Amino acid sequence: MIKKYSKYFVLNLVKLSVISAPFCYINAHADHHDKFDFLMAEANHQINSNHDEVTNQRFTAWENLIYHSLDKTEREKIILVNDFFNRMTWVSDKELWNKKDYWATPIESLIRNAGDCEDFSIAKYFTLLALDVPFERLRINYVKMADQQSHMVLSYYPSLESGPLILDNFNKKLLKKSDRSDLTFMFSFNSEGIWLSDNKMLEISDDNSLNNWIDMMQRIEKEQG
Repeated sequence: MIKKYSKYFVLNLVKLSVISAPFCYINAHADHHDKFDFLMAEANHQINSNHDEVTNQRFTAWENLIYHSLDKTEREKIILVNDFFNRMTWVSDKELWNKKDYWATPIESLIRNAGDCEDFSIAKYFTLLALDVPFERLRINYVKMADQQSHMVLSYYPSLESGPLILDNFNKKLLKKSDRSDLTFMFSFNSEGIWLSDNKMLEISDDNSLNNWIDMMQRIEKEQG
């Protein structure tokens, strides 16, 4: 579940590079294969040490997705990543983690093969960063659905001037934001900052924080060992 929207939310993110933020601390100028090696080393450590063969196969599929998609177009990457994570099962935080509100890391989501809307969006976001999609083109969006239920989706901007495409775990078709009249966009965020519904950007600040994001980033650091 998602905490109540407030226009005063501001991201208080760990100051890591775009690629180091999701999984590992590496030089931002490392080549594709270096990024892949660092990312997959952590994934393999997690599953080979602690998890069953089915989970191992799921991580291998994730590895193959990244490794074989590095040279694809951004739109191809978006489609592949959206389809891959939309195979997961939607499960509430209460049922999956016995918590009211919990934002899973991508590795936690892959281990469980389940999550709720923010877990889908987070896993897609970090995987696309690993595939060298610039973070400026990606935003995680807090939205309201037609029935006023809170929801989260990922948006991808083909260019900084164009309207975004929406990656959603409920409506799995990749559609333009302008075609998603069923969604009311409240605010969005990425590694750079937070945007209100009027597209006004707030600078990163220490005054307030999106606490679930901070907590998740700290768990990602722990996953690195």
